[in-house]
Amino acid sequence: MKIKTKASLLSFFWLISILIPLTFIIYYLYAQYEKEEELETLQFTANQMLTHISPMELLQEDNDRILRRYLPDHSMIRSLDLSSKVINQAANNDELAVIPPKHIDTHETYSQKLNEQTVMIVRTPIHQGTEVIGTLEIITEPIELDQSLYRLVGIIGIVTLAAMLLSLSASFLLSKLLFLPLSRMIQTMKEIETSLANTKLPLNRKSKDELYQLSETFNHLMERIEISMKKQRQFISDASHEFKTSLTIIEGYSSLIRRWGFENIDLRMEALNAVHTESKRMKHITYQLLELAELDHEPKLTLSLFDLVTLCKENIQLLQPLSDKEFILIPTESSIMMEADRPQIKQVLFIIMDNAMKYMNHHTRIFLSQTDSNHCIRIVDDGIGIPAEELPFVFERFYRVDRSRSRQTGGSGLGLAIAKCIVNLHHGTIQITSDRHNGTEVIVTIPKLKTSNPF
Repeated sequence: MKIKTKASLLSFFWLISILIPLTFIIYYLYAQYEKEEELETLQFTANQMLTHISPMELLQEDNDRILRRYLPDHSMIRSLDLSSKVINQAANNDELAVIPPKHIDTHETYSQKLNEQTVMIVRTPIHQGTEVIGTLEIITEPIELDQSLYRLVGIIGIVTLAAMLLSLSASFLLSKLLFLPLSRMIQTMKEIETSLANTKLPLNRKSKDELYQLSETFNHLMERIEISMKKQRQFISDASHEFKTSLTIIEGYSSLIRRWGFENIDLRMEALNAVHTESKRMKHITYQLLELAELDHEPKLTLSLFDLVTLCKENIQLLQPLSDKEFILIPTESSIMMEADRPQIKQVLFIIMDNAMKYMNHHTRIFLSQTDSNHCIRIVDDGIGIPAEELPFVFERFYRVDRSRSRQTGGSGLGLAIAKCIVNLHHGTIQITSDRHNGTEVIVTIPKLKTSNPF
């Protein structure tokens, strides 16, 4: 069952659950009011008779004609003595005579059933001075009231049925109007599923309801998916290009070995070295791609407390023998304790320092500092720098400022992307500022954890 059908039926049953009890309440209150009005009318008739007819005339035998002047339709009037004996009686409904007479000393009004019909009875004492000498009794069958109530039941039934039909039609119409944007969304999603096109939903900016917000969220989602797909296509293209280049080199040198490698030893060694270098490069790229995938899908941090100064010294000891250029460590304190994932922070430092080593002219300075809330690492080299228009893209995967030189230096364009992922996992930031031919500065900021203890 569609949700708009469920909503229509739910609103319909909700209205009916209110309408039907309300109808019964209205009928009951109206019937009670009319019965009380009828009883008050009878009581008024009795009071009029007691006012205009003397007690002696009421209790005088064979004086029925006096009572007939006040006799309502479908009624009976009796005057009784103290022993409940009927003295005078006037009636236009003989069936009411079966009701036994009853003398009372106080006013009495009520209704009862007689042959499955409602009858109303009013008894009023007849006074002579302060003494009660008899009872005036008026009994009536309210046929007009019953007919009025029957008509009311018919009218209420017709109105209720019409209201039910109108409410059901209105519920379906309203649900259709309310869920029309949702139906359009479903249709658009089916078109996207069929054509794989990034189609957006039209927005009614006059309405800021939940469906508008849902459509807007869906459009934002489609924008993100489109951006993600573009990045994925670019990533696949770049990765394919990297592997294609290496495979082309390997294929070319393999062909050389097959043709002349067995006759020319120097050529064979050159080809084998090239194949070995490209194989190592492909292996390095593969490991980096796997690492990026792991950081994207299963990010885990193994936190430990370590000395950031000592960690930087370890990286310098690893890289310094590979270059005649100098790394200069400048910490603000002799020991800076940091709580983070030590191997990952070491990898971030290694990536940035390795890039600096490839492009610096004379030296690279490493500044370490801390505040109450952050650890700050600044790595400044005096290398060739990065053009300003290239800076927004340096953290993208496979992006390299100088592709020809990156192949000579062994760069894959994945290092800074890995570094950014690691820094993001630590809720930190990494920024690069640079001028062409004036060096590059990389600033890494890692927030301190609340549980961090500097001692």
